Amino acid sequence: MDSKRKKFTVDVDDDVVVDRISELPEDVSQHILSFLPTKQVFQSTLLSTRWKHVWTTFPILKFDKTSVLWSSEKKNDPEVKIKRRNFYKFLNKCLRLRSRQSQRPQIKNFTLEVSVQNHKSKSRVDRWIRFAVKSNVEELILFFGGSRIRYPLPHGVLAAKSLTVLTLHYLKLDSIRSDINLPSLKRLSLLGVSADNQIIQNLIFGCPMIEDMGISCCRGIKCLKIFGLPKVMKILVQNNHLDRLELEASNLHDLCINEGRLSELNLLPLRNLKKLYISTPIVTEKWLDHNLSGLPLLENLELVFCYMLEGIKLSSHHHLKSLGLMRCQNLVEVMIDSSKLCRLSYSGNTAISFSLNASGLLDAEYTMWSSYGPWDAAKIEFLSKMGDSKVFKLSIIVIQDVIIPKELRETLPSPLYNVKHLKLSIPPPLTRYKIKELLDGLLWISPLPDMLVIESCRESDPDFDKVAFEFSYRKPIYKEENPSCCKFLPFPCWRHCLETVKIESLKGHVDREILYKYFSENAKTLENFQFHVGGIA
Repeated sequence: MDSKRKKFTVDVDDDVVVDRISELPEDVSQHILSFLPTKQVFQSTLLSTRWKHVWTTFPILKFDKTSVLWSSEKKNDPEVKIKRRNFYKFLNKCLRLRSRQSQRPQIKNFTLEVSVQNHKSKSRVDRWIRFAVKSNVEELILFFGGSRIRYPLPHGVLAAKSLTVLTLHYLKLDSIRSDINLPSLKRLSLLGVSADNQIIQNLIFGCPMIEDMGISCCRGIKCLKIFGLPKVMKILVQNNHLDRLELEASNLHDLCINEGRLSELNLLPLRNLKKLYISTPIVTEKWLDHNLSGLPLLENLELVFCYMLEGIKLSSHHHLKSLGLMRCQNLVEVMIDSSKLCRLSYSGNTAISFSLNASGLLDAEYTMWSSYGPWDAAKIEFLSKMGDSKVFKLSIIVIQDVIIPKELRETLPSPLYNVKHLKLSIPPPLTRYKIKELLDGLLWISPLPDMLVIESCRESDPDFDKVAFEFSYRKPIYKEENPSCCKFLPFPCWRHCLETVKIESLKGHVDREILYKYFSENAKTLENFQFHVGGIA
């Protein structure tokens, strides 16, 4: 015991040892403990009587990250069974210690991840949740993935006046509840919840102060009406198999709808909406024209898998700053005339009527899917129509499409000769590609860039890799009057004026010698070559 305590002490002189940690104010101690898992917080009670008190009043109880205990593959594993019993004992002991207090301390956050397999486990979970509700819990987060039965949420939860955050995953709501009253709730998230139209409507009406609402993958709901929520600012509705959705929210800023079976979608004027994501087949050009007129502050619009959409026309009276058109496969006409548009992303058929007049365009992105065919003249021409953007990102989904065929490069003009910052996103790993072939294609697309970036995967992925090239140029030198590499360009390409190239490779998977040889042989004006391995901003 003494050896453990000395880790939390400071020597004042040779004779006196002072416990500084235990002298910290309670709120400071609890703030420190909030960064630890609940089990380690509980273990701190061994340090001293003072720390035992801090634990019994600690407001954050997270019993999560236990999915391995409920895995169907390991449910009969003897070791897992022991861990499961220990988990029950630990949780019961934690709550028992708190219940012994003369005045039950409030719980700020109660997170529970368990599996309900039978009536006994249901009764156990009921008891834990009732304890949290009686402790005036503010944030209640419940996960029931892997349960044999759908856990029915206790009625008291939907009448807990202290709740500000409620997250429910993979349980059921009984339709008999009509007296739902959550006057303090600000954030509601439902995932995989079984319910019917009436219980969801009662739940919405019972949350008058809601600010953030998400309803995802819930079964049993066919019609959803959201209105009477003056403070709601963000709504997510996705993959619920809805037939009908009606929405009115005067203060709504962010709306995401991803429903593949909708037959009716009514958005009453949303005067403060700034961001709209829609993925549903019923959106048409007429529907879009009608609804955009009721969204005067809309800045970000993304349309995904809108199969009935054949055309879209945007003009300067729209306030859109960002537009995404992703895989709307029947789209045949796009007309954009807006100086306010800053970002444009597109994925789909390129053999369409496409007109773009956006003098303020900063970023453009084209994502190439194999379902729309390989590289051809139509795709190159399509890229050229986004050539006035400052930054262009080309995302390739299939490995075979990474390299632009040489015959196209020799017969067509470079599509993005004005783009100064070019990005290429490709499938991992980066080592599978020949870097010279990648550079040939990219430096043809943008023949005089200041920055070129090649990356594989998203930054959060462990396979993420990245190599960045920074170029600077000098006055061009021609060795022949009309070099073939520049015959379609209004100015000389990089081969005649490259002075400095700086390369930063995140993981060092590109060969320095190959790159040096490539640039020194192709750019006779090269004076400075730098290569670094490590972090890239």
